[in-house]
Amino acid sequence: MGEKAVVFLIALAIGLASFIIHMPSEASGILFGRQIVQAPFYDDFYQSVYNGLYVGACSGGSGWVNGDVMRLVCEGRQVFPIPYVDYKLNQPPLYLLLASLSMYVSNALGFKPGLPQASLVFYLLQSFVEIVFLIASALIYYRFTRVIEAPIQKRLLSLFFPSLIAYSIYSLDTLTLFFLVSSLYYLAARKTTYSALMLALGSSVNIFLLVPLALLVYLDARGWLQINYTPVLLGLTPYILFLLASPGSLLDYLTNLIEDSSNNGLAIILSSLAGRAGYGLWVGLYMAVIYMLLLLGERPGGGGLHTVLISFTLLAIVLNPSLPPQSLVLMTPLLYLPLTSPWDLTLLYATDFLNTLVIPMWFKDSTLRYYANMYLGLNLPVYDNPFSLESPVQWVVQARNILLITLVLKVASQLSWPRVFKVNKR
Repeated sequence: MGEKAVVFLIALAIGLASFIIHMPSEASGILFGRQIVQAPFYDDFYQSVYNGLYVGACSGGSGWVNGDVMRLVCEGRQVFPIPYVDYKLNQPPLYLLLASLSMYVSNALGFKPGLPQASLVFYLLQSFVEIVFLIASALIYYRFTRVIEAPIQKRLLSLFFPSLIAYSIYSLDTLTLFFLVSSLYYLAARKTTYSALMLALGSSVNIFLLVPLALLVYLDARGWLQINYTPVLLGLTPYILFLLASPGSLLDYLTNLIEDSSNNGLAIILSSLAGRAGYGLWVGLYMAVIYMLLLLGERPGGGGLHTVLISFTLLAIVLNPSLPPQSLVLMTPLLYLPLTSPWDLTLLYATDFLNTLVIPMWFKDSTLRYYANMYLGLNLPVYDNPFSLESPVQWVVQARNILLITLVLKVASQLSWPRVFKVNKR
């Protein structure tokens, strides 16, 4: 069996495993006649779009702006809700395009909101899109590892992590992964415009990809690589349409991004100690570090443009105030490539395992506190708040964060900056 076939089968197996563990009970009942997984993993896209918007349309859902379209959706009419005009959800354009498509398809098939068949339609459509992009990500990442002549285990096992099973079907993160690894591939192949274009397009799924795009723009400005900006700007078309359709909604979306959102990042520690001032301090430090990375001077060493993008992206993710568990869908493949020692790889898998535990623990916080009191002799208040530092959930999260930043800093310390760019100038 060829290497590419092995990569394909591994990605498919990961996608199908994720499909099973996230499957809603309604969908499972139709497909298998019973509930396969008694406690399915939380699915952010399904919960926010299917339950929040689609089913919520029949109970005056808070996300709807156009009451007439909301009623048509509730009645099962074939209408395509226009994102940011008919409804609002703090998500980027392509995320909401799939949301609107799901609502339209369900109604077009004659399944009104709340019916088990409607649940199945939503879940199947989401799963199909995410699994297809997971497989595409695996194959393009394989091509990338071939270009840089990585060892065989790096070519075959870069996506073989528990977090990929836990979060491949979650919040369209495999789409983000696809655009990121495509950018890496084109950068390694010295096609810098295509690399920037992939990041621009991907920002319409996850706006974070504008951060590594900013790195490429900066390097172009310094003359270390060359980018044709016409196609890159076209890649931002979804945001331009977003702005034209509803300028106020774009402002609301951007405002939401910069509000206090220390979602499982290291910033939670400062926020807990110093409140909003602590969060503001972390954001300031984050921006300072990113800026300093851009301004680094000459350093000796080898490598390539892709090593710079990998290290910069990893640092930008791990230092971000928001570090939800699905972030490791992007991080583990990037970390696995430069880490070589058995100890480092053991730490990486341990980190990924801790990350996989976050979602099943998240909705059991009070139960975990109860048992921690019983068996460890602690005196924790028993209530649900997994963001609190006294929560066992947050102990796992912060242990994950400490291991992550240790590994990322090790990778970044091997970084070769501008001298690499001059050798690979394009």
